[in-house]
Amino acid sequence: MYSNKRLKALECSSDIHQLLNSDMYQSLFEHNSDAIWAIDLNGMVLQVNQAGRTLLPADSKEYFYTPIHEWITFDDENELYETLYSEDTHHYKGKMKTRHSEKSIVFEMTSIPIIIRDEIIGRFIQTKDRTEELKETKDLKSENAYWESFINHSADAIGLFDMDGNILKLNRATEDIFLYSREELLGGKVVTIPDESYREEVDFLQRKVKSGKSVVEYETVRKRKDGQLIDVAITYSPIYDENGEMIAMANILRDITERKKNVEVLRESEAKYRLIAENTADMIRVLDLDNSILYASPSHKMILGRSESDYQFRNGFQYVHPLDLSSANELYQQMIKMKQPVNIEYREQNAKGEWIPVEARCMPVLDENGTITSIVMVIRDLTERKNTEELLRNSDKLAVIGQLAASIAHEIRNPLTSLKGFLQYFHSNGDDLTKTYYELMLSEVERINLIVSEFLLLAKPQTSKFSETHIHHLLSHLLALVDSQAIMENVEISFDIENDIPTIYCDGNQLKQVFLNYIKNGIEACSYGGKIDVSVKREAEGIVVLIKDNGKGISKEDLEKIGTPFFTTKENGTGLGLMISQKIISNHKGHVHYESKVGEGTTVKIHLPHNPK
Repeated sequence: MYSNKRLKALECSSDIHQLLNSDMYQSLFEHNSDAIWAIDLNGMVLQVNQAGRTLLPADSKEYFYTPIHEWITFDDENELYETLYSEDTHHYKGKMKTRHSEKSIVFEMTSIPIIIRDEIIGRFIQTKDRTEELKETKDLKSENAYWESFINHSADAIGLFDMDGNILKLNRATEDIFLYSREELLGGKVVTIPDESYREEVDFLQRKVKSGKSVVEYETVRKRKDGQLIDVAITYSPIYDENGEMIAMANILRDITERKKNVEVLRESEAKYRLIAENTADMIRVLDLDNSILYASPSHKMILGRSESDYQFRNGFQYVHPLDLSSANELYQQMIKMKQPVNIEYREQNAKGEWIPVEARCMPVLDENGTITSIVMVIRDLTERKNTEELLRNSDKLAVIGQLAASIAHEIRNPLTSLKGFLQYFHSNGDDLTKTYYELMLSEVERINLIVSEFLLLAKPQTSKFSETHIHHLLSHLLALVDSQAIMENVEISFDIENDIPTIYCDGNQLKQVFLNYIKNGIEACSYGGKIDVSVKREAEGIVVLIKDNGKGISKEDLEKIGTPFFTTKENGTGLGLMISQKIISNHKGHVHYESKVGEGTTVKIHLPHNPK
């Protein structure tokens, strides 16, 4: 026999099933998006809708007539009792754990009594899962806290404006930059302008933002509370709500006073260094750490024949002589390793393909951390210095040879004096036949003595000594000196001088050196059996000495280089003789002119004034 209570429960369950099985309630119950449990007065589950079965996955039969607290565990048992058994509709928010998982679900529950015939026969338990909503709320709060922290700790002044340009919110940096408290600025318009003429600028920027555009890094001037003007960069942006409607304007203001000062100092410094770099005779290069040229000074064009653009982004050692590349690179790497300047000597090829001796001063540029950021090379053309060094070496060599030649000349003249004395004695005491032989020998001894005298004059260094000189005598003595060499080379030397050639004011020894250089060059240029014509002619302001040979001649290209230090067409020549000769003629206020054709010979015209003073 069932007890009355049990019978009553069965009746209620039957009524509830009958209610739920009706079409109207079945549609409302089964298709509700919230999880709904139907329970009797004892808390036994009678039915669960689809949303409930999704929340707590199980077959409908597993739910039937099982206590609801077996499926759902609440944190507060008292609250659970009130929710399940209260006569009124009851709401509960909290956490629950499901039967199939220990994971807590944040939910909102509503307990609704089932009333039939004015009597509560059970309850509907309607549950909404609020886990994701709570997570989103927490994320939003966390994100808001993040942005709030970022804004308040930013070094830039950040402000929020309403659509009328009134200040709604300011960060802490605003106080640090402008010295106003936030309370002084909130609710009003911008007051940190130098004067009212800047009001139009503020309105312009805000109008632009209201039109939907952003203003980025607008540079202007603002005034602090103490009256000091500062340079600022302002960024304005519109703020939209979730419907895409503009509701406010954000302002980020950065103090760039120091930056502008530094930029100006840097600009002035750069201008000075650029002025130096672009006007110095030395070549200046800036290289990155990959040895690629970032900058080349204009002097490269003058010295090496290439423009700055020809060097841009090329390897710094691209044009270095292959034999110098290894040692140059070794010193360069040493400089990078030690972070100390080094000097590198090497040869670099110019645009014509010639190898130019240079010296590069390589210096690393370090940042504040001691890290190399770039390399500066100051490159100097050593051609002139090398030529000077060679000239000095040759000058020393010539001085030694001159001293040695002077000593030898003295040694030769001593025995010549004895020979001449004895020959004169025998000549005075001999017969007619022997006198003829003695006269011939005396003539040869005199010739030797003349040659030695001329050699001695050329060999020993002398100061310039100008005097009135007959060019005829000067050339006659000189031709006697070179006649023997001409005979050995089978070269015929002819001498012709016009009548009434005036004397010239000159240093005879220096002019002998000049004529000797040109005549010897003529002898060397002639093939065996050649001819040299030496002539002197009068001209309006002085005389002209012509030395013409029928030798191999000189090409037009080489003729333009005659007189250049160390340029020579001879295998063992130094190129100094003609340079010195031209200098001597120039000191005499004269000039030299060359005419030559390959295969036909060369003519040297030496023009000398009557009086060079």
